[in-house]
Amino acid sequence: MKTVAKFWKPVNGKVECYLCPVGCELKDKQVGACGVRVNEGGKLFTYTYGSLISAAIDPVEKKPLFHFYPGHLTLTIATPGCNLHCKGCQNWEISQVPKGEVFENTFFTQTYVPPELVVEKAIEKGCKSISYSYSDPTIFVEYMIDVAKLAKEKGLKNIMVTAGYINPEPLEEIDKYMDAYSIDLKFFSDEAYRKYSKGRLEPVLETIKFVFERGKWLELTTLLVPKYLDEKQIRNIARWIAQKLAPWVPWHISRFFPYYKAQDLPPTPIEDLEKAYRIGKEEGLQYVYVGNLPGNKYESTYCPNCGNEVIGRKGYLITKIDLKDGKCGKCGYEIKGRF
Repeated sequence: MKTVAKFWKPVNGKVECYLCPVGCELKDKQVGACGVRVNEGGKLFTYTYGSLISAAIDPVEKKPLFHFYPGHLTLTIATPGCNLHCKGCQNWEISQVPKGEVFENTFFTQTYVPPELVVEKAIEKGCKSISYSYSDPTIFVEYMIDVAKLAKEKGLKNIMVTAGYINPEPLEEIDKYMDAYSIDLKFFSDEAYRKYSKGRLEPVLETIKFVFERGKWLELTTLLVPKYLDEKQIRNIARWIAQKLAPWVPWHISRFFPYYKAQDLPPTPIEDLEKAYRIGKEEGLQYVYVGNLPGNKYESTYCPNCGNEVIGRKGYLITKIDLKDGKCGKCGYEIKGRF
């Protein structure tokens, strides 16, 4: 549904969107880099308020969040659009909206799911949280905030799954209602970010630091994209997490598969995933996980003190929980998270 957007200002006869670091300055009828925000008559409009293109009930482990109330169900929603343009986006059909499609496709003007209905369905289906994901929720910030407000009032948790490419002012507004974040730290190279995603590294690092310093639950994910992500970057990511955040921040290293405009790249070799895991451990990270490789031994959570399996997993299925008041059931060591 079309509605006036947040986070913009008039500049020199144009509209400047300051939602994200792209910083689009739009002439009348011009569409932003996200494909869904438009200058019309000197005002910025979003065409995707309540225009759900995906809604599903997922285990929270799918986000991925492994230390945030393990095993609970989360209602996950998305509208179209994204402010990044990753070559290998697996959700490109909904994230990469062609320029001008908002003017031609009635989906954007005639589709509307009220925030109240989203919250009602989450409760009805036994979900303990609502997740904003699939595309990047930065682009449906107005809708996300309205849903999250209601969800919080009803006792539900809110989870933002994002690439973290957002400006500080919008993030501060969003953070009032979020309980947990799953953030992609794709690369540790500005050049790689530019070539693969048409973004930059520093704004993502600033988002991650902001969330961590606010005390919200945070887990990070790095997709091991061949050719773009090298061993030096992997080590720098692990070291940055350990030194700038904390050794207990969970880090998910995920296997890449070719999609969209990256079909010339191979899937991540399994030995590269195992090497990245070892690097994470060498740099002092306590919780390193390997994703997109079902059945691997790095899916479970082990106590950093005694090695006891405190949360067993097989894919997204919880097979065991050996925690007592958030502590290892064997030695009593505190396992960081929300349990």
